[in-house]
Amino acid sequence: MGIPIRIDPRDGSIGLGDDIRLEAFQKKRAIEPRIADLVDTTQDHGNGYEWLHLRELSFGGHPAWLALCFHGGRLEQVGWSVRLPTDAMEGGWSSREAMDEEIAFVRSILTKDGLSVEDGNTTCPWGEVWSHYDPRGDLASHGLRYSRA
Repeated sequence: MGIPIRIDPRDGSIGLGDDIRLEAFQKKRAIEPRIADLVDTTQDHGNGYEWLHLRELSFGGHPAWLALCFHGGRLEQVGWSVRLPTDAMEGGWSSREAMDEEIAFVRSILTKDGLSVEDGNTTCPWGEVWSHYDPRGDLASHGLRYSRA
């Protein structure tokens, strides 16, 4: 099993196992050395937005992937996906039924951890959290975005 992902409902920080904590607007150069062996791919869009995609993680006890979005060199958004054992992918893609099951699972874990997203998203003092079906991308979308106070 991969390194567990946890979201602290008090401040939105992301815990990766017991040793790594990622915080709102933390500098990329402070984060990168701590997660270097988890980075799968990177994307620099050339417009101030950069993404680091992490592998070998778990969410709620199932394999998961995390995408960290940096703007101006600071962490602004995090997205993730989870692979449930019941997801029999069709032609490389999850079925809508599997996506709905993943969304229900993620929402249940978030609620258990103190972040209720029953309606698909919730606003917190530090930002927002969502877990819903994205029709444009035809995928289950889970993430959080930090806002400046």
